[in-house]
Amino acid sequence: MKATILWLFTCMLVWAPLSAQDAALPEAEQPGWDVFLRNDEDEAATELIFINILTGEMNSISIAGERFTLLGNAVIYYDLDEEQVKQAAPDTSIRDHPFLSKSADTERVDWVVSRDGQTIAWTETRRGDGGTLSTSTFVSDLEGADSREVLLDGPRDGVRVLPVAFSTATNELIMEAQPDGISEHFSYRQYAGLFALDLVDGAVRQLPDESGCYCPAGFGDRVLLRFPPSSQADGVEVKVYSFDGSQKMTIGSAAPVGFTAPGEALVSADDNLALYILSHVQVQGAAPGETRSVFVLADLQTLEQSLVSNPITGLPRRVAWTEDHGAVLFTNDQQLGTWKLRLSDGKISEVASALYLGSLQG
Repeated sequence: MKATILWLFTCMLVWAPLSAQDAALPEAEQPGWDVFLRNDEDEAATELIFINILTGEMNSISIAGERFTLLGNAVIYYDLDEEQVKQAAPDTSIRDHPFLSKSADTERVDWVVSRDGQTIAWTETRRGDGGTLSTSTFVSDLEGADSREVLLDGPRDGVRVLPVAFSTATNELIMEAQPDGISEHFSYRQYAGLFALDLVDGAVRQLPDESGCYCPAGFGDRVLLRFPPSSQADGVEVKVYSFDGSQKMTIGSAAPVGFTAPGEALVSADDNLALYILSHVQVQGAAPGETRSVFVLADLQTLEQSLVSNPITGLPRRVAWTEDHGAVLFTNDQQLGTWKLRLSDGKISEVASALYLGSLQG
C-alpha cells in the first residue's frame, strides 16, 4: 500500500518531459534529480522533494527554511530554526554548509549563484554600535577551495550591500546598496544603488544612471535592464544598458491600461530576449479587487515589446526559460504549483502540482 501511494504521488507531481530537459539529457544513463517545494501540513515547514529523473525514486524532507537555491549537487537554504545556512542532498541528508555560514556576530547572510552554477558570492552583515551595518563580501567556487573576501563595506547607517548577479563578460559581481528591510513592502523585488565590483582588482564603479531609482531590474551577462517609475497608464518603458557602459537604449511600453507594476525580469542566456511580468495591483485605499498580471516579451535586438499572455490572476514568479527560449516556467503567489507559458500562442498549462526549483545533475 505504501509503495502504491508513493507511485500515485509521484505521477501527480511529475510532468511530461520538457524539451529543455530532453536536451540536457542526451544519454539515457545520465543521472539527475528534479527538485520541488510544497507546503507541509505544518504551515511553518516546507517539504523539499527530490525525484530521480531516470527511476522516479522520490525522497522528501520537511524543513523550516527559506531562500532555497540549487548549488552543485545539493540545495542550500537558510534554516529558520537553527538560524544557519544548510545544505540538503537528494538522499535527504542535511548538514551545515561547509563554508557558507552565519557566525554569532552575523545578523544576515545573503548569496547569489552565477548563471552557469559554478561560482557563488555571499555577504555577511554585522550590526555595530548605534545600529550601523558593515558587510563583508566573499566569492568562491563550489568546493570553497578559492574562497576569498573581495569587499568590506561600511559601517553604514541602515544600509547593507548584497550580491545580485554575476557578469562573466566584464568579470564583475553586480551588487546593490539597499536600505535594510525595505524589500518587504513591495510586490516584486526592487533594486537600489547598483554597482559593479571587479573580481580581479577589486575596483568598484556605479552602474549607469544609478541615481536613486528604487525599481525592478533584470540581469544578463552583458546587459542590465531597468524599469523606472512611469507617469503613463499604459505600461512601462524598459531601459537597456550594457554593463561596459557602451550602450543605452529605451524600449517603448506595450501593455493594457492600468498594468504598471513590473517585476521578475528574466534575460535569455544570449542576452537577446527578456521576459518580465507586469501587474495591475490595487492602490492602497481603493475598492478591493483581484491582482491581475500579464507577461511581456522584450526583444533586446529590435527594441520592441509585445504581450505574450492574457491577464491571469495573482502575482506570477518566474522560474526558468525552457524549450530553447520558446517557453517559460513560472509559479504564482495565489496557488501552489508550476505552470508553463508558451510564447508562440500564450497557452498556459500546469506542469507540476508543486513549486519547481530546477534540476540537479549527478
